[in-house]
Amino acid sequence: MDIQTFNILRLKRKPSGPLITYVKSDFDESALKSSVSNVRYLSESDEYSVFSCTYKQQELNFMATGSGSASLLTGLFEVLSSNLPAIVRIGACGGLNDAKVGEVVVSDLCVCKDKVSSVLAKDTHVLADEALTDQIKSRLSYDHIAATAHHVVSVDAMYLFEEDIEGAEKDDVYCWDLETATLLAFGKRFGIKTASLLEVVSDRSGHSCDSYPPIRRLDFVRSVMEVLTKGVQAG
Repeated sequence: MDIQTFNILRLKRKPSGPLITYVKSDFDESALKSSVSNVRYLSESDEYSVFSCTYKQQELNFMATGSGSASLLTGLFEVLSSNLPAIVRIGACGGLNDAKVGEVVVSDLCVCKDKVSSVLAKDTHVLADEALTDQIKSRLSYDHIAATAHHVVSVDAMYLFEEDIEGAEKDDVYCWDLETATLLAFGKRFGIKTASLLEVVSDRSGHSCDSYPPIRRLDFVRSVMEVLTKGVQAG
């Protein structure tokens, strides 16, 4: 697939190695950098932040984007290279059905209710990479972090798409966001292992996380970092 790119990220060089992506407002970047060393910024964009770092003597990359599938897609296309073995999304989601604030959810399947992912996937849903997802679940268990695997739905925007969210909820989808389907569909299209790990910040009972944004807990993020720097196993 030959796609012209425009260097919206103002990249000095593309990241090499596994990548963690997140919405910029979801995390305090200084907190993410607190457990890594040798931070090197790869972009000069105010909207996107891309940096590489060293974690336990292994190279790891982070990319912060704006909210929504379009912003994420721009970032993914511009960092795309043959040296990108795996990408994991970390971030927030809204809970559906029995999901409760504070839960950590590993997406095993995402319903494509947004335009970007449905075009990329050419399907109504897309799967996370099974091997990578299993590794993340195993590491979370090892780190004594409660997490469950569930279906997610991605929609086009936070507002005006309640009908899509409610329809997915009737099909027992556990939570919703804006970006997971785009990441998983991108991975499917380009043969990159992808996964998504989300914290529930609001639920159907009316509860919400008062301190969000940003997401304060970083334990599940460190679990992802462990998996990605120890090498992603073949599926």
